[in-house]
Amino acid sequence: MVISMYENNQGYISPKAKIGKNVSIGLGAIINDNVVIGDDCFIGPYCIIGEHTTQYYKGKDIEQKITSIGAKSLIRSHTIIYEDVSIGDHFQSGHYSMIRENTKIGSHSSIGSYSEIFGSVSIGDFVRIHSRVGIGENTFIENYVWIFPYVFITNDKYPPHGNLLTCNIKEYAQIFSHAVIMPGLTIGKNSIVAAGALVTKDVGDERLVMGNPAKDIKSVREIRNEDGQPVYPWKEYLEEFRGYPWQQPIEDN
Repeated sequence: MVISMYENNQGYISPKAKIGKNVSIGLGAIINDNVVIGDDCFIGPYCIIGEHTTQYYKGKDIEQKITSIGAKSLIRSHTIIYEDVSIGDHFQSGHYSMIRENTKIGSHSSIGSYSEIFGSVSIGDFVRIHSRVGIGENTFIENYVWIFPYVFITNDKYPPHGNLLTCNIKEYAQIFSHAVIMPGLTIGKNSIVAAGALVTKDVGDERLVMGNPAKDIKSVREIRNEDGQPVYPWKEYLEEFRGYPWQQPIEDN
């Protein structure tokens, strides 16, 4: 059953799309051919799901590739998701976010408002990408990564030659606001890239880097809070329940 939020929905739902049970679709949303939407999803107003690639607008006779969105996902207004995108269950997007073609996103991940995934990107499970982030083509992001606002991950070392390199962001890494990751680098497991850093070299596991250009400062295990207690790697010290598999829900008193 498709539940239209408005009696006179001005959008378009292709008869070739496969829509699950209890899916809400907002005013002006466009659901193109070969789109598959799982059960209990919310598609906000003026979203485009299954947006065409350039070949379509050039008039080339090609079959549109499948775009799939997992169950219980929340796609907020004005989000654009291109064809040939696969998204897992419990995904969330912010407003005006864009996900380009040939991208795969795991379950329980989120992408904030005005962020852009530029295509051919792999994003794991429980990844948090905040607002106004740019993820360059060929980026590979593992599970449980946090990327904060205004981060940009690049891919072309000598633009505009187009020799795109892969950036690898390992599990539990954190990249803080306004950092820039140069092409072809690896950001290690449990590492931290400080706010405003320009990263020009690989970052080792559990290392803190900061500065422009970024320099290796110390192990993340040396970082202490105001009470002198260790706080990283964050998985070992995260007390507040955030829905991670290794945590137990906090019971109400």
